[in-house]
Amino acid sequence: MKRIADFIVERRLWIVTAVLIAAVVCALLIPKVGIVTDMSEYLPDDSNMKIGTDIMKEEFPDSADYSIRVMFKGLSDEEKSAMAKKLAAIENVANVDYVQGDADYNKDGYTKYVLRTKYDYSSDEEKAIEAALTADFAEHEMQFANDDSSGSGMPTWVAVVAVMILTVILIVMCNSWIEPFLFLFTIGIAVVINLGTNLIMGSISETTFSVAAILQLVLSMDYSIILTNRYRQECAKTEDRKAAMKSAVAGAFSSISSSSVTTVVGLLALVFMSFKLGVEMGVVLAKGVFLSVICVFLVLPGLILWFSGLLEKTRKPAPKIPTGGLAGFCSRFRVPLSVVFVLLFIGAFILHYRTTISYTMIDHDPVAEVFDKESQVVLLYENADDARVTSKAEDIVKWDGVKSATNLSNTLGKQYTAQEMSAVLAGMAEGFDLSAVEMLYQYRDTMVSPEQAGHMSLLELMYFLRDVVANNPGFRVLMGEEIAQYVEKSAAEMDDAARQMQGPKYSRLVITLTIPEEGEESEEFFRKMNDLCSDLTGPYYLIGTSAMSYEMSQSFDSELLRITLLTAVAIFLVVLITFRSPIVPFILVLLVQCGVYITITVIGFQGYSINYLALLIVQCILMGSMIDYGILFSNYYREARRSVGASEALKQAYAGSIHTILTSGLIIVIVTVIFGQCFGDPTIEQICRTISIGAGCAILLILFVLPGVLICFDRFTAGRGRLKEKAN
Repeated sequence: MKRIADFIVERRLWIVTAVLIAAVVCALLIPKVGIVTDMSEYLPDDSNMKIGTDIMKEEFPDSADYSIRVMFKGLSDEEKSAMAKKLAAIENVANVDYVQGDADYNKDGYTKYVLRTKYDYSSDEEKAIEAALTADFAEHEMQFANDDSSGSGMPTWVAVVAVMILTVILIVMCNSWIEPFLFLFTIGIAVVINLGTNLIMGSISETTFSVAAILQLVLSMDYSIILTNRYRQECAKTEDRKAAMKSAVAGAFSSISSSSVTTVVGLLALVFMSFKLGVEMGVVLAKGVFLSVICVFLVLPGLILWFSGLLEKTRKPAPKIPTGGLAGFCSRFRVPLSVVFVLLFIGAFILHYRTTISYTMIDHDPVAEVFDKESQVVLLYENADDARVTSKAEDIVKWDGVKSATNLSNTLGKQYTAQEMSAVLAGMAEGFDLSAVEMLYQYRDTMVSPEQAGHMSLLELMYFLRDVVANNPGFRVLMGEEIAQYVEKSAAEMDDAARQMQGPKYSRLVITLTIPEEGEESEEFFRKMNDLCSDLTGPYYLIGTSAMSYEMSQSFDSELLRITLLTAVAIFLVVLITFRSPIVPFILVLLVQCGVYITITVIGFQGYSINYLALLIVQCILMGSMIDYGILFSNYYREARRSVGASEALKQAYAGSIHTILTSGLIIVIVTVIFGQCFGDPTIEQICRTISIGAGCAILLILFVLPGVLICFDRFTAGRGRLKEKAN
């Protein structure tokens, strides 16, 4: 390592220049990285919904339906109809759903309209609709919400606020006024390179893109602190700054590499998730931490040497944290603290099961506070099962929480007698009285088989009329131009609608639900659906946000257990190599896992559910990153025990580690929670809040519980070289 340190210091100008060039290139590549907003893309390849979604995209490429719910307060009956027409006139709005007098659209003085568009929520056209709502209806008391289930992009100001908070913490805790800016520049380069190199993945999710940069910053900042502190220690031994930096790079390599390895290994445990978003996030964050380590060794030494004079001129006192009393407390009450640790672990393990796991995160929805939000589930099935599914739809609509269940056969394809058809047409257009409809049926019956005579679907009627109007000018004159144009338009619209319901091989039954997208009611619905569809001759697929939540909930418990065990075993082996003793790694892994359980329990007691992704991420980050603080404290304790008694070793362990633990820990706790609150996206907020709570719990356990456990089991934790005396 000494030769590498010599090369880094002697060739620092060339090395820093090369890294900066790489950063510029990667900065240009960032816009080329695709951003994925559809979470169904990350389902496992063998997922029933994933297979069904792929089939549906192929058979029904234009079936996507994007909607914006708009709610007005205090409209008169006359204004309600006029408002529907005004909303329909907004550019890019395909149509507006509204039924006068219907309780689904009129409630307690509020009126709801559902705007339909063919443009995706992230498109400029959809944003233009929302802009028009804000600008053109400002005189009304109006609120709106789209039905986008994906996250929102990260506003620039949120990133700026996060960096400012991080900078303030560093300024308070560092020994120089300009140190924080050297740290931020170094890790900032690593962040840019990480974001640019995501191009090798083709595209990343919006969630990963939003949190990757800030998590990389907070997880990697302590590497800069470790190297800088080591440099100061070496400067105390020699006035030759270059020699001091060479020794610092060589001396800090072991601490930084071991610290980063646990973080990288913890993050890579996400790779074993079946949901591919975890795989992607694990790779991106692990790559980011690795690049941060590289930049700390390649860039920071040059920066420190070039600004060494300014660093000396801008020296300031760092906060002195007195820990003597805390060390004495932990030494005196080591047995009770060890008992508390065991009780905490058992209690948190039991209580964490009370916290509900969620698979969708819903943002504040003012419209849903008045009108129950509806969701849709698509049953995709083979055309050969159409009659059987149409029959089952009659049962499905009778279930609690089901508003409708429609396919081609029970809507446009439903068969009617002439009398029934006249009643249907009466509400659609004038001119279709019973005698006219009966004449059409009689005329059409002469062209079909006896089995088809006497019945016709609305779609068949419009096709028949369209052909008659097109091929018989006299009939067009008899019918009237207005009716003829209505028929042509309706036939085209119905033909398009039919193609969205029935494809070459598969059909769609669209089920509208009024129950929550996840929970006991939703799970019961999907259990009943699977039972009901078990006798279909061909395969069937349930598609939708609630379907994805249900599918994930069925496998999450086993997946969480697998990730937990893999992470714990991997980290245990890494720490075992460091300490060459199984006792300390065992204690540290249990301690951090206890922090995970406490975090889940705290979130549950606050009345929240915990997002599955937040839980998996906090599991891996705490196990990979927070355990570093335990390693740091334990190392100081073991080193001190070679020459002093256990109580004194505990004081030295606190003195040597407290500054690094609090600086890095405060960054993770404060920056993540404020970043999540500012961001506004519910999934990002949940992930950041969980990391913040988890980091806080882990730090408290390491500072207040770990010391007592170490000294209580001093015979096993102090190492072979400990001073041969009984712990005080």
